[in-house]
Amino acid sequence: MILIFNTTKRKLPAKKLRQAIELVLKGEKRRAEMISAVYCGDKFIKKINRAFLRHDYATDTISFPLSDGKRIEGEFYVSLDTVARNARRYEASQTEELLRVTIHSVLHLVGYDDQTPAQKKRMTAKENAYLKKISRRRR
Repeated sequence: MILIFNTTKRKLPAKKLRQAIELVLKGEKRRAEMISAVYCGDKFIKKINRAFLRHDYATDTISFPLSDGKRIEGEFYVSLDTVARNARRYEASQTEELLRVTIHSVLHLVGYDDQTPAQKKRMTAKENAYLKKISRRRR
């Protein structure tokens, strides 16, 4: 089961976000037992970052994997404020950046990490591959 929550007043492309989550799960040969995707603002994600990771700043996403098998349980939070800033910074559309961060979050849930340069490179390659597949589906 995949649950998508929006704690903001912004409109979300919920169907596209669900498709992105499902695409990553299928591509990584995983199934969703229970995934909660929470789209929020900087204030909300900063509270989570402070409480759970002891970082006193907003970030684009925080993922909490709750399983490590084929059936994925977990939750992730995405700050729409940070996504909007990053979209401008990277000269991407807000939808593209939102999909990228969602894909990134799900990759964390299935076990990928980005602590080292090699891990970051691998995750970015996967993000790009899944984004490309999603853009082909939308045509």
